[in-house]
Amino acid sequence: MALQSNWHEPAIFIMVSEMTKQTSLAAASIHVDDDVERVFDDLYERGWTDGLPVIPPTRERVARMIDYVQLPADLQIAEMAPKGGVATVENIAINAVMAGCRPEYLPVVIAAVEALAQPQFSLLGVQTTTNPAAPFILINGPIRRQIDVHGGRGALGPGWRANATIGRAVRLAMLNLGGAIPAEIDKATLGFPGKYTFCMAEQEEESPWEPFHTEQGFNREDSTVTIIACQGTQSVAASYLTPESILRMLGNAMTVWGTNSYNKGDGNPTVILTPMHAKIFHDAGWSKARIKEWLFEHTKVPMSELPLEPRLMAHHRMMDGDRICICKQAADIVVIVGGAPEAYHLAFLASYGNPLAIARINCPVGR
Repeated sequence: MALQSNWHEPAIFIMVSEMTKQTSLAAASIHVDDDVERVFDDLYERGWTDGLPVIPPTRERVARMIDYVQLPADLQIAEMAPKGGVATVENIAINAVMAGCRPEYLPVVIAAVEALAQPQFSLLGVQTTTNPAAPFILINGPIRRQIDVHGGRGALGPGWRANATIGRAVRLAMLNLGGAIPAEIDKATLGFPGKYTFCMAEQEEESPWEPFHTEQGFNREDSTVTIIACQGTQSVAASYLTPESILRMLGNAMTVWGTNSYNKGDGNPTVILTPMHAKIFHDAGWSKARIKEWLFEHTKVPMSELPLEPRLMAHHRMMDGDRICICKQAADIVVIVGGAPEAYHLAFLASYGNPLAIARINCPVGR
Protein backbone atom coordinates (compact mmCIF):
# COMPACT_ATOMS: atom_id res chain seq x y z
CA MET A 1 0.00 0.00 0.00
CA ALA A 2 1.44 3.34 -0.99
CA LEU A 3 0.99 6.48 1.08
CA GLN A 4 0.14 9.81 -0.48
CA SER A 5 2.71 12.59 -0.25
CA ASN A 6 0.04 15.18 0.58
CA TRP A 7 1.26 16.90 3.76
CA HIS A 8 -2.20 16.74 5.33
CA GLU A 9 -1.71 12.98 5.70
CA PRO A 10 0.79 11.49 8.17
CA ALA A 11 4.10 11.15 6.39
CA ILE A 12 5.10 7.95 8.19
CA PHE A 13 6.01 4.72 6.53
CA ILE A 14 7.95 1.49 6.65
CA MET A 15 9.57 -0.43 3.83
CA VAL A 16 8.65 -4.11 4.08
CA SER A 17 9.74 -7.38 2.52
CA GLU A 18 7.81 -10.64 2.23
CA MET A 19 9.56 -12.17 5.23
CA THR A 20 8.62 -9.36 7.67
CA LYS A 21 4.90 -8.92 7.06
CA GLN A 22 4.10 -10.47 10.44
CA THR A 23 5.82 -7.66 12.37
CA SER A 24 3.23 -5.78 14.45
CA LEU A 25 4.12 -2.13 13.83
CA ALA A 26 1.41 0.41 13.16
CA ALA A 27 2.87 2.52 10.36
CA ALA A 28 1.54 2.03 6.87
CA SER A 29 3.72 0.15 4.38
CA ILE A 30 4.95 0.62 0.85
CA HIS A 31 6.73 -1.80 -1.45
CA VAL A 32 9.58 -0.75 -3.72
CA ASP A 33 12.21 -2.58 -5.73
CA ASP A 34 15.22 -3.78 -3.76
CA ASP A 35 17.54 -1.23 -5.33
CA VAL A 36 19.13 1.55 -3.30
CA GLU A 37 18.84 4.16 -6.03
CA ARG A 38 15.18 3.36 -6.71
CA VAL A 39 14.43 3.46 -2.98
CA PHE A 40 15.97 6.91 -2.73
CA ASP A 41 14.20 8.13 -5.86
CA ASP A 42 10.85 6.85 -4.58
CA LEU A 43 11.16 8.42 -1.13
CA TYR A 44 12.43 11.69 -2.59
CA GLU A 45 9.47 11.87 -4.99
CA ARG A 46 7.12 11.34 -2.06
CA GLY A 47 8.71 14.30 -0.26
CA TRP A 48 9.94 12.23 2.67
CA THR A 49 13.64 13.08 2.60
CA ASP A 50 15.79 16.16 3.13
CA GLY A 51 17.18 15.74 -0.38
CA LEU A 52 20.01 13.45 0.71
CA PRO A 53 20.02 9.64 0.47
CA VAL A 54 18.40 7.82 3.39
CA ILE A 55 18.59 4.38 4.99
CA PRO A 56 15.42 2.45 4.02
CA PRO A 57 13.33 2.11 7.21
CA THR A 58 12.52 -1.60 7.03
CA ARG A 59 10.49 -3.22 9.76
CA GLU A 60 13.60 -4.97 11.05
CA ARG A 61 15.56 -1.74 11.37
CA VAL A 62 12.72 0.16 13.03
CA ALA A 63 12.04 -2.73 15.41
CA ARG A 64 15.70 -2.77 16.49
CA MET A 65 15.46 0.93 17.30
CA ILE A 66 12.32 0.49 19.37
CA ASP A 67 13.65 -2.61 21.15
CA TYR A 68 16.65 -0.59 22.29
CA VAL A 69 14.63 2.10 24.08
CA GLN A 70 12.24 -0.42 25.65
CA LEU A 71 9.24 1.86 25.12
CA PRO A 72 5.83 1.08 23.57
CA ALA A 73 5.92 1.76 19.84
CA ASP A 74 2.64 3.70 20.06
CA LEU A 75 3.72 5.89 22.99
CA GLN A 76 2.99 9.51 22.03
CA ILE A 77 5.91 11.86 22.69
CA ALA A 78 4.57 15.09 21.19
CA GLU A 79 2.46 16.77 18.53
CA MET A 80 4.62 18.57 16.00
CA ALA A 81 3.63 21.92 14.51
CA PRO A 82 2.49 23.14 12.11
CA LYS A 83 0.66 20.04 10.90
CA GLY A 84 0.12 18.63 14.36
CA GLY A 85 1.54 15.24 13.39
CA VAL A 86 1.72 12.81 16.31
CA ALA A 87 5.30 11.87 17.11
CA THR A 88 5.13 8.37 18.54
CA VAL A 89 8.18 6.31 19.45
CA GLU A 90 7.64 4.36 16.22
CA ASN A 91 7.36 7.44 14.02
CA ILE A 92 10.47 8.97 15.57
CA ALA A 93 12.34 5.68 15.13
CA ILE A 94 11.42 5.61 11.44
CA ASN A 95 12.96 9.02 10.90
CA ALA A 96 16.01 8.06 12.98
CA VAL A 97 16.60 5.01 10.80
CA MET A 98 16.30 7.14 7.66
CA ALA A 99 18.83 9.61 9.08
CA GLY A 100 21.41 6.88 9.69
CA CYS A 101 21.16 6.77 13.50
CA ARG A 102 22.32 3.85 15.59
CA PRO A 103 19.69 2.49 18.02
CA GLU A 104 21.59 4.00 20.96
CA TYR A 105 21.00 7.48 19.51
CA LEU A 106 17.22 7.13 19.65
CA PRO A 107 16.80 8.26 23.30
CA VAL A 108 18.46 11.56 22.33
CA VAL A 109 16.21 12.04 19.29
CA ILE A 110 13.11 11.28 21.37
CA ALA A 111 14.15 13.85 24.00
CA ALA A 112 14.88 16.41 21.28
CA VAL A 113 11.39 15.97 19.81
CA GLU A 114 9.94 16.35 23.31
CA ALA A 115 11.88 19.60 23.75
CA LEU A 116 10.79 20.93 20.35
CA ALA A 117 7.17 20.65 21.42
CA GLN A 118 7.57 22.68 24.62
CA PRO A 119 5.29 25.74 24.27
CA GLN A 120 7.91 28.43 24.90
CA PHE A 121 10.05 27.18 22.02
CA SER A 122 7.24 28.02 19.56
CA LEU A 123 7.97 25.33 16.98
CA LEU A 124 5.26 26.76 14.72
CA GLY A 125 7.28 29.94 14.28
CA VAL A 126 10.56 28.10 13.72
CA GLN A 127 8.94 25.83 11.12
CA THR A 128 7.23 28.54 9.10
CA THR A 129 9.35 31.70 9.41
CA THR A 130 11.12 33.47 6.57
CA ASN A 131 14.14 33.61 8.89
CA PRO A 132 16.78 30.87 8.40
CA ALA A 133 15.99 29.48 11.85
CA ALA A 134 17.06 25.99 12.87
CA PRO A 135 17.26 24.16 16.20
CA PHE A 136 20.79 24.07 17.60
CA ILE A 137 20.92 20.77 19.49
CA LEU A 138 23.22 20.76 22.54
CA ILE A 139 23.86 17.50 24.37
CA ASN A 140 25.06 17.36 27.97
CA GLY A 141 25.72 14.65 30.51
CA PRO A 142 27.20 11.14 30.45
CA ILE A 143 25.43 10.10 27.24
CA ARG A 144 27.87 12.29 25.27
CA ARG A 145 30.64 9.81 26.01
CA GLN A 146 28.45 6.74 25.78
CA ILE A 147 27.39 7.39 22.18
CA ASP A 148 30.39 9.50 21.09
CA VAL A 149 28.76 12.86 20.44
CA HIS A 150 31.60 15.18 19.46
CA GLY A 151 32.20 18.54 21.10
CA GLY A 152 35.78 19.30 20.09
CA ARG A 153 37.51 20.49 16.94
CA GLY A 154 35.10 20.68 14.02
CA ALA A 155 32.10 19.62 16.13
CA LEU A 156 29.63 21.58 14.00
CA GLY A 157 31.11 20.28 10.75
CA PRO A 158 31.23 16.94 8.94
CA GLY A 159 32.81 13.71 10.14
CA TRP A 160 30.88 12.77 13.28
CA ARG A 161 28.14 10.20 12.89
CA ALA A 162 26.28 10.87 16.13
CA ASN A 163 26.26 14.64 15.60
CA ALA A 164 25.25 14.38 11.95
CA THR A 165 22.55 11.75 12.24
CA ILE A 166 20.92 12.91 15.49
CA GLY A 167 20.53 16.40 14.07
CA ARG A 168 19.33 15.01 10.78
CA ALA A 169 16.77 12.73 12.47
CA VAL A 170 15.30 15.74 14.26
CA ARG A 171 15.07 17.62 10.95
CA LEU A 172 13.40 14.66 9.21
CA ALA A 173 10.85 14.50 12.03
CA MET A 174 10.23 18.23 11.59
CA LEU A 175 9.63 17.57 7.88
CA ASN A 176 7.70 14.32 7.96
CA LEU A 177 5.74 14.71 11.21
CA GLY A 178 5.63 18.48 11.51
CA GLY A 179 4.89 18.99 7.83
CA ALA A 180 7.44 21.79 7.26
CA ILE A 181 7.81 21.26 3.52
CA PRO A 182 10.53 23.56 2.18
CA ALA A 183 9.25 26.48 0.10
CA GLU A 184 5.64 25.50 0.86
CA ILE A 185 5.27 25.54 4.65
CA ASP A 186 8.86 26.34 5.57
CA LYS A 187 9.10 29.89 4.21
CA ALA A 188 12.80 30.50 4.92
CA THR A 189 14.03 33.08 2.42
CA LEU A 190 17.31 31.22 1.91
CA GLY A 191 17.74 28.88 4.85
CA PHE A 192 21.22 27.75 5.87
CA PRO A 193 23.08 24.41 6.09
CA GLY A 194 22.22 24.03 9.78
CA LYS A 195 18.71 23.12 8.63
CA TYR A 196 20.16 19.73 7.63
CA THR A 197 21.81 19.06 10.99
CA PHE A 198 23.05 21.30 13.80
CA CYS A 199 24.19 19.25 16.78
CA MET A 200 27.13 19.01 19.20
CA ALA A 201 28.08 18.12 22.76
CA GLU A 202 29.44 20.51 25.33
CA GLN A 203 33.04 19.76 26.35
CA GLU A 204 32.22 19.50 30.03
CA GLU A 205 35.56 17.98 30.98
CA GLU A 206 37.42 20.88 29.36
CA SER A 207 35.32 23.58 31.01
CA PRO A 208 36.39 25.31 34.25
CA TRP A 209 32.73 26.03 35.01
CA GLU A 210 29.68 23.90 35.64
CA PRO A 211 28.12 22.41 32.49
CA PHE A 212 25.13 24.06 30.90
CA HIS A 213 22.52 21.54 32.02
CA THR A 214 23.38 21.98 35.70
CA GLU A 215 22.80 25.73 35.27
CA GLN A 216 19.30 24.75 34.20
CA GLY A 217 18.64 22.77 37.38
CA PHE A 218 19.66 19.27 36.30
CA ASN A 219 22.20 17.08 38.08
CA ARG A 220 25.62 16.56 36.53
CA GLU A 221 24.88 12.83 36.11
CA ASP A 222 21.71 13.61 34.14
CA SER A 223 21.86 13.55 30.36
CA THR A 224 19.95 16.31 28.58
CA VAL A 225 19.26 17.75 25.17
CA THR A 226 18.79 21.49 24.77
CA ILE A 227 17.14 23.06 21.73
CA ILE A 228 18.00 26.68 20.88
CA ALA A 229 16.48 28.33 17.81
CA CYS A 230 19.40 29.97 15.99
CA GLN A 231 19.85 31.62 12.62
CA GLY A 232 23.44 30.63 11.91
CA THR A 233 26.99 30.74 13.24
CA GLN A 234 29.44 33.63 13.32
CA SER A 235 33.13 32.90 13.74
CA VAL A 236 34.89 35.45 15.93
CA ALA A 237 38.64 35.99 15.54
CA ALA A 238 39.48 36.40 19.22
CA SER A 239 43.11 35.30 19.46
CA TYR A 240 43.92 37.34 22.56
CA LEU A 241 45.08 36.52 26.06
CA THR A 242 42.99 38.85 28.24
CA PRO A 243 39.25 38.71 28.93
CA GLU A 244 38.69 42.34 27.96
CA SER A 245 40.24 41.92 24.49
CA ILE A 246 38.32 38.72 23.83
CA LEU A 247 35.05 40.32 24.90
CA ARG A 248 35.58 43.39 22.72
CA MET A 249 35.85 41.14 19.66
CA LEU A 250 32.93 38.97 20.71
CA GLY A 251 30.71 41.89 21.64
CA ASN A 252 31.34 43.49 18.26
CA ALA A 253 30.36 40.28 16.45
CA MET A 254 27.17 40.00 18.51
CA THR A 255 26.04 43.59 17.92
CA VAL A 256 24.22 43.00 14.64
CA TRP A 257 20.84 44.66 15.07
CA GLY A 258 19.44 43.18 11.91
CA THR A 259 19.16 39.81 13.63
CA ASN A 260 15.98 38.54 15.22
CA SER A 261 17.63 38.75 18.64
CA TYR A 262 17.09 42.50 18.53
CA ASN A 263 13.80 42.50 16.64
CA LYS A 264 12.02 40.03 18.92
CA GLY A 265 13.66 40.91 22.23
CA ASP A 266 13.63 37.33 23.46
CA GLY A 267 15.54 34.12 22.98
CA ASN A 268 19.00 32.92 23.91
CA PRO A 269 22.02 34.34 22.06
CA THR A 270 24.64 31.61 22.33
CA VAL A 271 28.40 31.87 22.73
CA ILE A 272 30.75 28.90 22.28
CA LEU A 273 34.11 29.51 23.96
CA THR A 274 37.05 27.24 23.23
CA PRO A 275 38.61 25.49 26.26
CA MET A 276 41.56 27.90 26.23
CA HIS A 277 39.31 30.95 26.04
CA ALA A 278 37.34 29.57 28.99
CA LYS A 279 40.57 29.01 30.93
CA ILE A 280 41.70 32.59 30.28
CA PHE A 281 38.45 33.92 31.71
CA HIS A 282 38.46 31.53 34.66
CA ASP A 283 42.10 32.18 35.57
CA ALA A 284 41.36 35.91 35.55
CA GLY A 285 38.48 35.40 37.96
CA TRP A 286 35.62 35.74 35.46
CA SER A 287 32.49 33.66 36.02
CA LYS A 288 29.97 32.86 33.31
CA ALA A 289 27.59 35.31 34.96
CA ARG A 290 30.14 38.13 34.71
CA ILE A 291 30.76 37.37 31.03
CA LYS A 292 27.02 37.48 30.36
CA GLU A 293 26.60 40.79 32.21
CA TRP A 294 29.42 42.37 30.20
CA LEU A 295 27.99 41.14 26.90
CA PHE A 296 24.45 42.16 27.74
CA GLU A 297 25.53 45.70 28.57
CA HIS A 298 27.96 46.15 25.67
CA THR A 299 25.61 44.83 22.98
CA LYS A 300 22.86 47.39 23.58
CA VAL A 301 22.23 49.37 20.39
CA PRO A 302 21.01 52.99 20.29
CA MET A 303 17.72 53.33 18.43
CA SER A 304 19.33 56.19 16.50
CA GLU A 305 21.46 53.60 14.66
CA LEU A 306 18.37 51.99 13.06
CA PRO A 307 16.52 53.26 9.98
CA LEU A 308 13.91 55.91 10.65
CA GLU A 309 11.44 54.21 8.33
CA PRO A 310 8.85 52.07 10.14
CA ARG A 311 9.54 48.35 9.83
CA LEU A 312 7.06 46.41 7.68
CA MET A 313 6.89 43.51 10.12
CA ALA A 314 5.84 43.72 13.76
CA HIS A 315 8.55 43.61 16.39
CA HIS A 316 8.70 43.23 20.17
CA ARG A 317 12.00 44.85 21.04
CA MET A 318 13.40 44.82 24.55
CA MET A 319 14.44 48.37 25.40
CA ASP A 320 16.69 49.95 28.00
CA GLY A 321 15.82 53.60 27.62
CA ASP A 322 16.66 54.45 24.01
CA ARG A 323 18.80 51.35 23.49
CA ILE A 324 17.73 47.95 22.15
CA CYS A 325 18.81 44.87 24.10
CA ILE A 326 19.93 41.62 22.49
CA CYS A 327 17.65 39.65 24.85
CA LYS A 328 15.54 40.18 27.97
CA GLN A 329 18.29 39.81 30.55
CA ALA A 330 21.94 38.88 30.86
CA ALA A 331 21.09 35.44 32.23
CA ASP A 332 19.42 34.56 28.91
CA ILE A 333 22.77 34.57 27.10
CA VAL A 334 24.07 31.00 26.81
CA VAL A 335 27.79 30.38 27.34
CA ILE A 336 29.14 26.90 26.64
CA VAL A 337 32.57 25.38 26.02
CA GLY A 338 33.47 23.48 22.86
CA GLY A 339 35.66 23.35 19.78
CA ALA A 340 39.43 23.15 19.35
CA PRO A 341 41.58 23.78 22.41
CA GLU A 342 43.49 26.86 21.28
CA ALA A 343 42.33 30.44 21.90
CA TYR A 344 41.91 31.41 18.26
CA HIS A 345 38.31 31.40 17.05
CA LEU A 346 35.17 31.28 19.13
CA ALA A 347 31.60 31.28 17.86
CA PHE A 348 28.42 33.29 18.25
CA LEU A 349 25.02 31.85 17.35
CA ALA A 350 22.44 34.59 16.87
CA SER A 351 19.08 33.72 18.39
CA TYR A 352 15.92 33.46 16.32
CA GLY A 353 14.16 35.02 19.28
CA ASN A 354 12.33 32.18 21.04
CA PRO A 355 13.28 30.84 24.50
CA LEU A 356 15.23 27.58 24.59
CA ALA A 357 13.81 24.20 25.59
CA ILE A 358 15.55 21.41 27.48
CA ALA A 359 14.56 17.80 28.17
CA ARG A 360 16.10 14.95 30.11
CA ILE A 361 17.30 12.01 28.02
CA ASN A 362 15.83 8.82 29.46
CA CYS A 363 18.27 6.00 28.80
CA PRO A 364 16.98 2.42 28.99
CA VAL A 365 17.68 0.63 32.26
CA GLY A 366 20.80 -1.52 31.98
CA ARG A 367 22.03 0.10 28.78
